[in-house]
Amino acid sequence: MTRCGLVAFGIWCAATLPSWTQTATPSSNADCLQLGEGPWDISNEAAFRKRLQAWLESCKRAVAEDAGDPRIKVAWARALSADGKKPEAVAQFRAAAARNDAEANYELYETHKSYDRGDVNKTPLVPRAEAERSLRKAAELGHPYSMWILAVLLDRGSTVKRDPDDAILWAERAMAKPPKDTSRADIEVRLGHFLAKSAKPENQVRGIGILERYAKSRGDAQSYLALALRSSDPVRARTLLEQAVKTYPGHAIPAFADMLIKGEGGPTDAKRALSLLRGKAQDVSAVKAALGRLYLDGRLMPRDIKEAVRLIRTDTIWSHESRLQLMGLLAASPDIQIEYPGGVLYDATEAAELGEPGALLALIDLKLSKSTQFADRAGGCALAERAASQRVEGAAQRTQACRAN
Repeated sequence: MTRCGLVAFGIWCAATLPSWTQTATPSSNADCLQLGEGPWDISNEAAFRKRLQAWLESCKRAVAEDAGDPRIKVAWARALSADGKKPEAVAQFRAAAARNDAEANYELYETHKSYDRGDVNKTPLVPRAEAERSLRKAAELGHPYSMWILAVLLDRGSTVKRDPDDAILWAERAMAKPPKDTSRADIEVRLGHFLAKSAKPENQVRGIGILERYAKSRGDAQSYLALALRSSDPVRARTLLEQAVKTYPGHAIPAFADMLIKGEGGPTDAKRALSLLRGKAQDVSAVKAALGRLYLDGRLMPRDIKEAVRLIRTDTIWSHESRLQLMGLLAASPDIQIEYPGGVLYDATEAAELGEPGALLALIDLKLSKSTQFADRAGGCALAERAASQRVEGAAQRTQACRAN
């Protein structure tokens, strides 16, 4: 089935592609497996429902004829999901996953990612821990996309705890079997980035070697190499970023603008830095966050904490550091209101439960703040007691404050 994005129907489809006009007798495993393939047209409700009904009937019959084939269970689960029957779909995915089907394990992770995130008060169909286990299992079974997304998540966080060494390991494995629409070079450049920012000197050397090779032709590699060289060779780092702005502005602009403002590796040029941050890459989350930090700083423009919060929030899905900064700003500025606060609370809670550095204390402070959207003194004090029992640095002071009041 072509993955062109999850939609409300719970399947992968393309609204602008031709509608399905085949007629098929759903009487075999092949019908169940084939009817879900290819583009789906959701602009024609009648055609969509006709095809979906044929798919459901064929898979129901196929499961009855061969309940042991995990491929049939996965197809049946996808059909059920497309029909809005998510709990029934998850049951089928679990049954197939139990038989070591890589695709079924991936689908359990996908269900969690697409339907079960964003509300700490919602009971998920697929809990986070199960989603992580399933993604790891799919990767271990050689599922190409699972290997790659696991590497990415291990680097940036979300669903799994960040682990630089594991990110490197899975990026190396993904290179041997790249997922569709991702090249080996795409993965190797990211691997070079992972290696170059590793705490291990031998990894740094290897990563820089990879990035040097790709920096001759790729702006993303130029940007990653510049980050690796910035402290030791700021002049070259700035030159690399200048080149990368032309082809990969989203990658290059945050660091390049910062160097221009600080006069690193060349003359100061704050005017150009602001122009870049407000230019063609202004919709990139990292670029928005960089601009938000200038609003927070208040030296190049009037200080505007509310605007800083709005801009930095866009980067929290990609950056643990941005998540922590956002939580600190919201705790310190209780009058600021944001849209969809439940999403921020969900991400903060997940990061704390995963044990990400600083996440638990940041969540405690947010709950103990006077924010009308996040204040939860009882919950914050309970977390502080738990953190203190775990000997988390700084937790004892928060516990004392709770007991004193």
